[in-house]
Amino acid sequence: MFFWLALFAALGCAICNGIAAILEKVSADTQERANAIRVGLLVRLLQQWPYVLGLALDGVAWILTLVAVQDLPLFVVQPIIAFSVVVTAIIERFVMHRQLGRLATIAILIILSGLCLLALTATPERAATVSPIVRGVIIGAPVVLAVLGGMFVKFRGTVATVVLAAISGVAFGGTAVAGRMLSFSHPYWHVLTQPLLWAIIAYGLVGILLFTIALQRNLATVVNAAMITCETTVPLVVGIACLGDRPRHGLWPLVISGVLLALIGTALITVAHKVPSPKITQ
Repeated sequence: MFFWLALFAALGCAICNGIAAILEKVSADTQERANAIRVGLLVRLLQQWPYVLGLALDGVAWILTLVAVQDLPLFVVQPIIAFSVVVTAIIERFVMHRQLGRLATIAILIILSGLCLLALTATPERAATVSPIVRGVIIGAPVVLAVLGGMFVKFRGTVATVVLAAISGVAFGGTAVAGRMLSFSHPYWHVLTQPLLWAIIAYGLVGILLFTIALQRNLATVVNAAMITCETTVPLVVGIACLGDRPRHGLWPLVISGVLLALIGTALITVAHKVPSPKITQ
């Protein structure tokens, strides 16, 4: 029961994230392009209902992620969440009337194939206990990501945009890693005293700020694909290396194949949509 609940939670997270990216893109395009990390940008965007709705969906996605990672290894959860890039691409095609193209369609089929392979390897699994050093690194990493983001936000061009999206993906992935390590014991309010919970909040804040800035500079599908690639791969590696994540019956070939297909499909969608965003008249 909990196994299937975790799987559906991961899929629900992908759907929420995919829709949220579009809503946040609509609002981000109305603001002057940021050249520094400022909370003021977030404050202004909070006055617009599409952005608020997008953040609400991100909040739901965050809760669903915590549900999923409690019982599933990260190498299963994160590629399923990568399905959000498919959701974003479909919305941009049919709602915003941007041509999806043959390459993007092929990419979507590749991603779906990878996710099916990963689903076959899934099994309920709790995270292993990590060393104090690893725990400390994971708790302190949001500060490092914020500094890196502040360096790249000053630069223009596609490379800087992809880097910003990638750093935001690492931040969002950090919420999954910390969430998998988070322990819920009775009484449940004790979770408020755990540094990992506050690290999750810090990861989310850094991620949403950098992701919003990146959205100002290119199509939502491109930015979301770059973000999802890092959000998928970094937790996957950490889960296998530090948290004891293992596939059912040692099906490593299926895991490797599924992850590669998901990442290849994500990269193809980025290439298929690599065109400049339309300028918004203020």
